[in-house]
Amino acid sequence: FLGPDYLHFGPQQSYLQCSPISWDAFALEVFGPLLHGGTCVLQPGQHTDPHQIAELVEEHGITTLQMSASLFNHMLDEHPQVFGTVREAMTAGEAASPTHTSRVLEDHPGLHLVNGYGPAESMGFTTTFTLTGAAAGVSVPVGRPVAGKHAYVLGPNLELLPPNAPGELYLAGHGLAHGYIGRPALTAERFTANPYGPAGSRMYRTGDLARWNGDGHLEYLGRADQQLKLRGFRIEPGEIETVLLADPAVAQAAVTVREDRPGDKRLVAYLVPAAGRSIDMEHVRRHTAASLPEYMLPSAYVALEALPLTTNGKLDRRALPAPDPHHHPTTGRAPRNPAEEILCSLYADTLHLPAATIDDNFFHRGGHSLLATRLIGRIRSIWDTKLTIRDLFQHPTPALLAERIALGSGGNANPFDAVLPIRAAAAGPAGAAPLFCIHPVSGISWGYAGLLRHIGEGRPIIGLQARLLTEPHHRPASVPEMADDYLASIRTVQPHGPYHLLGWSFGGIVAHEVATRLEQLGEEVALLALLDAYPLPDGFEPRPTTGTDVLHGLLGEAAADTPLRCADGPPDVREIARLVHGRAPGLGELDGPQAAAVVEATVANLDVRLRHVPERPFGGDVLFFNATGTPAPLGAAAAWAPYVHGRIEEVDVDCKHAEMTDPGPLRAIGAVLDRRLRPARR
Repeated sequence: FLGPDYLHFGPQQSYLQCSPISWDAFALEVFGPLLHGGTCVLQPGQHTDPHQIAELVEEHGITTLQMSASLFNHMLDEHPQVFGTVREAMTAGEAASPTHTSRVLEDHPGLHLVNGYGPAESMGFTTTFTLTGAAAGVSVPVGRPVAGKHAYVLGPNLELLPPNAPGELYLAGHGLAHGYIGRPALTAERFTANPYGPAGSRMYRTGDLARWNGDGHLEYLGRADQQLKLRGFRIEPGEIETVLLADPAVAQAAVTVREDRPGDKRLVAYLVPAAGRSIDMEHVRRHTAASLPEYMLPSAYVALEALPLTTNGKLDRRALPAPDPHHHPTTGRAPRNPAEEILCSLYADTLHLPAATIDDNFFHRGGHSLLATRLIGRIRSIWDTKLTIRDLFQHPTPALLAERIALGSGGNANPFDAVLPIRAAAAGPAGAAPLFCIHPVSGISWGYAGLLRHIGEGRPIIGLQARLLTEPHHRPASVPEMADDYLASIRTVQPHGPYHLLGWSFGGIVAHEVATRLEQLGEEVALLALLDAYPLPDGFEPRPTTGTDVLHGLLGEAAADTPLRCADGPPDVREIARLVHGRAPGLGELDGPQAAAVVEATVANLDVRLRHVPERPFGGDVLFFNATGTPAPLGAAAAWAPYVHGRIEEVDVDCKHAEMTDPGPLRAIGAVLDRRLRPARR
């Protein structure tokens, strides 16, 4: 039967607990179904995990979900299949998103969707609004009071206000609290006699602004006081500001909620230093984290010379600037292996940062619980791991998280494997064809991890690495021999086309050779993308590889300032390994044997590179990314004309050759690649 105005309670109901035990909503999730012969499914752990919600909905045939508005929006964005399973869903705790509610009803018109309102002082939902497709387009009311409860929109003299007139919302009726334990002053301030109820009845002053619309439903208009509402939690900014002001270097502090990106609400702290002092932001972060719960921690700290004021001398919150994601001084280390490279890319993408280091704390760089679930989802799409939000709280940096992932997967992944799943292909026949990325002269494909931020999540990204890194005696005699080897690996992952190939520098030369072989086999090469890769010019005389060649291949232009004894002679692997240790772009801090393996691979790749002339032309089109900071003697079209029969499209990238896989250039490259790959996805 239909429960208290808004839910279908009964034996067929299976209600999933999504609220923390400390929330009043927990009582409805547990006692609502149990008192009517239904089932309540409890989530293990202390943190609500959207991945776990999706799994439990499927495993237990959940019919009813109750979520905060932020969690509701996140589930629809990241786990939309959930709403195709449940029969009824409720969103509350914050203003509902018209965009999300409209979308879910459009996709699932049979869903019973309720928007609810009710502070803990009124125990559970006080008002509810059942949405329909027609009612969800512009705004989402919070509805009418449920049975036994009352809502009043009152003016400053506690007078009833007419429809469409905004006023302060007061609540009364069943479930009203007696007051706050041990706080008589606050109780007297918030609970007052109810002039519209029976003698001796009371009502609660919510501090929320509302109005009755023309249909007789309440519309929530925000707060009347300075209290903030974020992801279902009520936050008094003054409590946070008091903690911030405990630092003697902080003279003034202001805290507010910002939504600079639609749907992404963040708590931001603004600090003004005391005279003659400078603020140590890291010290402030640590002190705040030790003094406040996670939901009250600012995601960003902004230093100002003075707080902006209105003409009457009050804080002008609208004039507070947005945090600058680029301004975050750090001494963090560069990635040292593929796992850290991938995690840094995911951190930067999830937190909307230009880049991240392996020592960046997710929560100190602006992360919160909902962004954490998004990060965990992306990690799970790459690694076969049951990582949870709790793991992220305990291992908040890419360095620590990479160790945790390695332990969870048995620690068997070798960062030098010939086939490196940067984003693993989905099991089964469905899914997009992978993008195969062939290593540059170093033999390592870790740098392509930066593409994860820019290429749609349904597209697998597979790196191909030099086999010599793990098999010291495997030294290809030519680029065609290497191409045959990589072709076999590619067809193991994807037996038939269409194929998508990408190669940077030396990798582009090999990618071209692989593409011609696939054409010979009758397979379609839908994309051949070259990152500043050029064939040898006409008249080039093959010559032995020198130490300078190897050093330049690993360090780029930085090699010019590095003294090398074997500069003009045969490469000395030990000397070069010592010089590039911790300096080679994208290789982080390899240990001695690893650095030596990379140098060996570089020598081998240069040996075949300096002798290679393509055997046959490629019949299709080529997408060429040109590093404008390193001019080439010939343009791409002229250089590749003898070896490409299709069209050569050039895209300029503002960087040097050695910077092609840096975050900035990859942002531009990834955007173009993603557009080209989308038709194949459709």
